[in-house]
Amino acid sequence: MEKQKLKKWAKVGVQLVIAVVAIIFVVRDIDFEAFKALVLTANFWWLLVAFVAFNASKILSAFRLNYFFRALGLNLDEVFNLKLYYLGMLYNQFLPGGIGGDGYKVYLLNKRFQAPVKGLIAATLLDRISGVVALGVLALGLGFLGSAKDLLGEYGFLLWLCLILAYPLFYLLVKYVFPTYRAVINTTNLQALGVQGLQLICAFFILKSIGVEVGYLDYLTLFLVTSVAASLPISLPGGIGIREAIFAYGYTYFMIDQTSSVALASLFFLISLISALTGIAFLDLRTTTEDA
Repeated sequence: MEKQKLKKWAKVGVQLVIAVVAIIFVVRDIDFEAFKALVLTANFWWLLVAFVAFNASKILSAFRLNYFFRALGLNLDEVFNLKLYYLGMLYNQFLPGGIGGDGYKVYLLNKRFQAPVKGLIAATLLDRISGVVALGVLALGLGFLGSAKDLLGEYGFLLWLCLILAYPLFYLLVKYVFPTYRAVINTTNLQALGVQGLQLICAFFILKSIGVEVGYLDYLTLFLVTSVAASLPISLPGGIGIREAIFAYGYTYFMIDQTSSVALASLFFLISLISALTGIAFLDLRTTTEDA
């Protein structure tokens, strides 16, 4: 048990070091005063629209996860499921590497409904994988419309190849590794695209809030790339540090502004953090579970 705890805290330590180093490099590389001015003068109303779009994506994501739970035979009330999802977001932000959001959902649902732990882990894992596949497909699609295809030159065909193979490979994964969830995979894939589409809308309105008027496709393509990177286990929840670093150095490959890029990453993190704090209102789920 002690060894397991040590591994978890070691993981947190590595993530924290990576985030801190990334932030230090970003702060040293950008015009910090210009960045600060851009963030502090961002249009509140556009940010509010971005906040609504972000939370719409999370609500849809909660519904998607519930489809996976239903395939497992666990019929959760949608309101309860949504509360649990936001509570999971709260845990993800403040307890990385320990009892994170997914881990807590598995624990709570197993304790309250005696749902099988293995099936719950598979459901949450497949939920995440479907989200990453949707991210990749949308990034590839936007890459064709923006500057990304020109960066690859003669290797541009790889974008087509990845785009064509993404979902067939995912369906094979489901068929042979997660067969329990085959019945819901079409619906959840569409929902995953909807979730990421709403996050793109969120990013778009953040760009509007800081006065960006051109180059949206390239900003959004790089935003999707940072979202994929933020989902990797090397980053802290929310991708803090990693998102900013990718924008701070990746802007050179696109026709976009460095300061605006980093401001997009930071404001997106702020919106996700504020949204996660909503989970505080649902901490009573812990006591109702303990009483169950």
